[in-house]
Amino acid sequence: MENGNELNQLLPGQPLRVGVDLIADKNSGALIVIGTSNKLEKISSGGINLIDCSYSPEMLSELSKMDGAIIVSNDVTKILKANVHLNPSDSLPTSQTGTRHRTAERTAEETDLTVITVSEESSLVKVFNNAGTTELEEPSVTLGRVNESLQSVDRMRRRFDDAVAELGELEIENSLTNQEVLEVIQRGELLTRLAKQVRTEALKLGGEAGLILIQIDSFESGVKNTFNLVLKDHLPSKKYRNISKAVEEISQLSYEELNNIDFLGSVLSKLPLDDLSIAKGYRVLARLPNLPENLHDSLVQKFKTLPKLLNSTPENLYSVEGIGRGRAQQLRDYFDTLLKNVGFSYLNGH
Repeated sequence: MENGNELNQLLPGQPLRVGVDLIADKNSGALIVIGTSNKLEKISSGGINLIDCSYSPEMLSELSKMDGAIIVSNDVTKILKANVHLNPSDSLPTSQTGTRHRTAERTAEETDLTVITVSEESSLVKVFNNAGTTELEEPSVTLGRVNESLQSVDRMRRRFDDAVAELGELEIENSLTNQEVLEVIQRGELLTRLAKQVRTEALKLGGEAGLILIQIDSFESGVKNTFNLVLKDHLPSKKYRNISKAVEEISQLSYEELNNIDFLGSVLSKLPLDDLSIAKGYRVLARLPNLPENLHDSLVQKFKTLPKLLNSTPENLYSVEGIGRGRAQQLRDYFDTLLKNVGFSYLNGH
């Protein structure tokens, strides 16, 4: 069984997980091997061969009342053997205490198979394989942690939205600094990383993850697009002709580096922090519905900066290839609305 598949089999609600949980609830303990091989046969003795025994959680639970290991088929559709005595090499190192757990870890190491133990005393479930040792949590514990993390994602989304709103106003006023641009980039990246972590945790809930995944999607909605447009607007074109390079560089920063605004500014060539950062106009143009993306590039190439774009006349706009007179007037009306929304402060030179 591949590592990813075995973890899927142990998600809440999956037949294997249901069987393991039944054993844990009854405090009977168990040692379960997933799959079989020649190596496993060599270290096995005794046991009962089960002919055409279909897997069911209830059958797994009943067979766990015997002392030995249970062997389940690789696809968890058959129970192959029960009450098997396993004799892995004593020379293999193990960090486990207790006979069952030491046997499980050594068996997994020697056979490359996945071995599951259920502790009789504590009902703790452990999974041993070539990827290491994993402890399975109660779904309620995972759910509680995920819900707490969701609140953190919500707070980070609010902080990101606040920073983007401030950026939008300051862009139009032409009073935006590198510091404020970097804060948007920082919060956007932190939000993306946090949402990814919570999504990974939520997937451990199996079928119960549905609503949580919808919430995470909602918190992430539009973030990547806004993040990329801010990068296009404010990063130096000579260094970043394609923002994918910047996205990659940001993604590779440690949390300590990302949280250091000065360091982030040095990476993205956005220092000093109090210098003005003049937008090219991509995000403003993206907010206008039905404006083809190829025209965004044409307008930015023509006017170079957002201030010049906002001050353009209908005739200037009409001179751009692909912009008809109707579109030119539509753009001019849109820019006037933006300027009015910030109290004409930009027009007044403040």
